[in-house]
Amino acid sequence: MYHNKLQKISIAAVLLIASQLACQTLLPNTAPTVPPTPSVVPTVVTTSTVVLPIPTTVPTELPQFSDDEIKGGIQATLDQYAQAYNDNKPDLLDQVVDQENKPFRRIVRSRFDEFQDSYQAGSFDDQFTLLDITRRDDGFVLAHFENDGGYEAVWPFRFQNGNWVISEPTVEQMGKPATKETDHFIFTYYPWADDVNPRIMELMENARQNVQKVLGKVPDEKANVEIMPGYGLHPFEAMNAIASYYQGTTPAEDKIRIYSPNSFAYSFYDSGLGWEGELEQTLTHEYTHMTHTRSFNKAGRSADWMSEGLAEYVSGAKENSYWACDATRSGTFIPILDESGKVYKQDLMHMYGLDKNFGLSYDFATSVVEFTVQKFGGLDGFWKLAQALDQTSDFKQAVQKAFGITYDQYNSQWQAWLRKKC
Repeated sequence: MYHNKLQKISIAAVLLIASQLACQTLLPNTAPTVPPTPSVVPTVVTTSTVVLPIPTTVPTELPQFSDDEIKGGIQATLDQYAQAYNDNKPDLLDQVVDQENKPFRRIVRSRFDEFQDSYQAGSFDDQFTLLDITRRDDGFVLAHFENDGGYEAVWPFRFQNGNWVISEPTVEQMGKPATKETDHFIFTYYPWADDVNPRIMELMENARQNVQKVLGKVPDEKANVEIMPGYGLHPFEAMNAIASYYQGTTPAEDKIRIYSPNSFAYSFYDSGLGWEGELEQTLTHEYTHMTHTRSFNKAGRSADWMSEGLAEYVSGAKENSYWACDATRSGTFIPILDESGKVYKQDLMHMYGLDKNFGLSYDFATSVVEFTVQKFGGLDGFWKLAQALDQTSDFKQAVQKAFGITYDQYNSQWQAWLRKKC
């Protein structure tokens, strides 16, 4: 479905993948591992495509710069940012990133290093084009830009040491948090993102409806949802996910955190979907994690791919295997079971422990779920396999118990199915 659309892939596309669907189900008081680039190309969802609204915040005057001067400076920064990625130059990256904001500097470098360690590194010659700017308080300017592959972003910049650098507001500049309780959620939000906060709340409600439609039931408990304008609010959490579900001790303590789409942490969005379409998919993914945990007893909990693949499937990524196909053709393959004898398994059963290509593993995980659903009786077949795994604690035995075939047969059928899709 997306093969023709994505003939020209780009750094922006990989970073979108690298941030938008990457998430983990995190237990309370557990330090997250650092996995990061969701590698699934989003599928089209039925939602309106809307350009990111222009913030209504009263701008801080920057009388020393005209709009044209600001645009010229930001475009030069975007050119250097692209060159840093294209040529793997971390020193050049440092020159265009706010060095005074240490938490922000970490997330930028983490995503850069993850990309350079992926199979796509060195395969792009990307460039970005500035579309428009909006002046904000505290000397910030929001820059709306695109690349020639159909991806857009809105990032904050500020003037520092003679250059316009990529940045984000400090915790103090984000403003005092406020709360709003609805029938299904308790939202915490910040004034910096008031231009998008109401719409994000609506999309969270849509996500709940999406999950209920596919899985048939959702938790009764309200989830706590925090809409974050920047990484600095939680500077020691995963640096490659734009959203995460956190399992609380009780269902009422569950949390979903999501970056607002006018932040670097949110990364890129497909211009064909708009940020709203992308975000609804992401929120559906995260709410699926909560539903899987609270309404389905987290069946298949020992297989990382079951959790992430299911969330991708429910969010609408079930029709997309572009990145798994692309990687397979390029000689990169992530198996269901790593049978090499390694202590630290590099497979879909242990996605969160992958040394590299974590984002890519999402696409492979989704393909296994889609294959199982198609070939073994729909979602009932998926739950049958998940429950068999919980009973046996051995995936090979679970396949035999659930479907009456060996793991080798199941695995070869999946790989043949995937090759056919390519």
